[in-house]
Amino acid sequence: MHSEAYKTNIRTKKDASLIVALLQFVISDCIINFDFKNRERILRIETNREIKEMVYGVFNKQGFYCQKL
Repeated sequence: MHSEAYKTNIRTKKDASLIVALLQFVISDCIINFDFKNRERILRIETNREIKEMVYGVFNKQGFYCQKL
């Protein structure tokens, strides 16, 4: 597995839970966590495939922003 990190504009744990649930539905073979200790609200995803476009799609549809680091 390789790890990808994304800077996000997620502000609440409720929004983070929604995004995680949607991402797990779209990308079922991954491990996802949010780092709320970092002020940039880093999303980390471990997976075996290219997922950047899927992640961007989920964030955009929900009105959030993310940028791959």
